[in-house]
Amino acid sequence: MTWDGLLRLGGLTLDALAAKHGGRVVAGGGTALGRILPIEQAGPGDLAPWLSARLAGPAHEAAARGATLLVASSLERKVPAGTALWVHNRATWALASVLEDVTVPDLPPTMGPGCELGVGVVLGPRVVLGARVKVGPGSVIGHPGFGWAFGDAGATRAVPQLAGVVVESDVTIGPLCTIDAGTLSPTRIRFGAKLDAHVHVGHNGDIGEGSILAAQCGLAGSVRIGRGALVGGQVGIADHVVVGDGARIAAKSGVIGDVPPGATVAGYPAVPRLRWLRALARLYRGIGDGGGPWNDE
Repeated sequence: MTWDGLLRLGGLTLDALAAKHGGRVVAGGGTALGRILPIEQAGPGDLAPWLSARLAGPAHEAAARGATLLVASSLERKVPAGTALWVHNRATWALASVLEDVTVPDLPPTMGPGCELGVGVVLGPRVVLGARVKVGPGSVIGHPGFGWAFGDAGATRAVPQLAGVVVESDVTIGPLCTIDAGTLSPTRIRFGAKLDAHVHVGHNGDIGEGSILAAQCGLAGSVRIGRGALVGGQVGIADHVVVGDGARIAAKSGVIGDVPPGATVAGYPAVPRLRWLRALARLYRGIGDGGGPWNDE
């Protein structure tokens, strides 16, 4: 199975979507839409949600390619002129509503040659395993991710996670790992990556070739780990963070911002490792009060 925009809108127009799900059409109301895709991939005839100012660059590139955008009202003024545009005060809520109506094939999981699955492994629909993938006992791959939309008066609804997971060849996944399904395109574990036990990869994650994640790491949604990165045990990484190729993250670090390629970081919030060590040294010397970290008197 290959991923080729399985989330199909069947030629619905922006006007029809807005009439059913609310919001207003600024331009391109008669545009017929074939697929719904992430902004990094969308082109002519595709609907792409732009929900975060952080992704302004990819959103502008998608608009230049002729994609139609669903945007939060707070981002409307940042959209290039002439873009086919659907504006919604609750854009994530609208996205969830649209996805609930999308027809997506309930494709069974597929596995390449030489795969090994431990006892109790669960593979969801639209999960693809390449050759020689090893999955430890009790791991769950392709379960819906933890994505929620907020409506009026505190209402919540789950954002459907329909895009499955692609695990490339020669990946090792330890026991009791969880790899969530993607929302609009698959969560990906790339060639030769190694995940220790109890690792969680949130929806839309992308784990780079040959990267190594130690036990009890937790990656929020849309985290990108570069090629050959090393992530220590019990590291937590916030959503949409990008960790560059060859970066190293010390155990128990809390990563809330992008990590440059080749950098080594530690602590919470994670900073360059030597800076973190110098800060610890000052703390342990008790700068300012003459005491140490174990002296409360």
